[in-house]
Amino acid sequence: MASIIEKFDDEDREAALHLLENYWIIREKDPEIYQLIRRREQALRNYFADKCGFQLIVNRQFIKLEKIPVKPASWMGFAALQQPRDYALLCCLLAFLEEKSIDEQFLLSDLCEGLLAIYPRDEDTGEPKISWESYECRKSLVRVLTMACEYHIVTKVDGDIAGFTNSADSEALFEVPLMSRYFLRSYPKDLCQYGTIEELLASEYADDNELTGRARKHRVYRELFLTPGYERHEAKEDDFLYLRNMRNRLREDLEDHSLFKFELYKDVAMLTVPNDRRFQLTAFPDRSGIAGVMLHFATVVRDYWTANKASSVQELTLTPVEFDRLLEKCRNTTGSGWTKEYRDMTVTRLTKELLTALIDWKMARVNDELGLIVLSPLLGRTVGVYPSDYHPGKEKPGEITENNDDQHK
Repeated sequence: MASIIEKFDDEDREAALHLLENYWIIREKDPEIYQLIRRREQALRNYFADKCGFQLIVNRQFIKLEKIPVKPASWMGFAALQQPRDYALLCCLLAFLEEKSIDEQFLLSDLCEGLLAIYPRDEDTGEPKISWESYECRKSLVRVLTMACEYHIVTKVDGDIAGFTNSADSEALFEVPLMSRYFLRSYPKDLCQYGTIEELLASEYADDNELTGRARKHRVYRELFLTPGYERHEAKEDDFLYLRNMRNRLREDLEDHSLFKFELYKDVAMLTVPNDRRFQLTAFPDRSGIAGVMLHFATVVRDYWTANKASSVQELTLTPVEFDRLLEKCRNTTGSGWTKEYRDMTVTRLTKELLTALIDWKMARVNDELGLIVLSPLLGRTVGVYPSDYHPGKEKPGEITENNDDQHK
């Protein structure tokens, strides 16, 4: 029997937002949010299961909504982890913790020995591909342990994690919390039985028609909830037809059950959120210096679109030279008000930083085969200008004014 989907009130919408925004809600850390979600647990469970296929895990210590993307992307990683070795060490840490009991304590030196036994070995020498005599390997482990403590995968009881960076003899004491057992989601089969990432992601819909069944609905909702925008070029063949045919029902459902607003254009669908300062959201624009550069760059791009008699909400393909020229124009006209880091940045580095940020927010992508940069309709959705009282050279130019009161989710 299908679950009954209730219409949400403001409290329900706030609870749903916290679930979408956080990896998990820990009772000891956020007791009010924890109790808010517990009060509306069944309604939230029914909604996310029906629309997204997400499982809501409720425990007396924490609550977690298992948010599974349609496909992985680089920006979905952990900001603290910088290279593949960091992720390999994280996986080895989780394997090490599996052998420990909840609340069991262990020393950093014991962990180091355990990781050497678990970490992949060199095919020729049979030795582990890491060594704690290496400064870079120690830095990797420090990043992993710092991130693990932040996400409550381990609990630091005593000692200094950072000290391990400079000395392999540094010691610390850790404890295994309950959350370590729930950091990874469970799968129908052993992970070793999946040959590709695609098989792994498709495993939950093995018995479903992905073009017409619940898989399509879940795919559309997941893209809307978890990414800055759902673009036509990355969608399956009939997804945008589904979005157009169901747009009124989708808008009503999303706005009844969340704080987001649904927008659908020719080539992109997205959720925006009112500029509500009550909630700390992962949304564009944020308060970072690069966000200001992106907003000003979007204004220059919009002017370029207009000059070429194009719609402001469509793809724009540029050569790297054309991209650099637009950025240079942007810097000359608006760079005086950027943060010092970006005012003083070299052109080469600024281009790299801007392009990386645009790609992370799905506002651009690179066609490697042709060497071209494709600007997304998401970029055309936003512009930024200085307040009317801003004058170049002022020490405090004030905040950038956006073109509307919404942010991209």
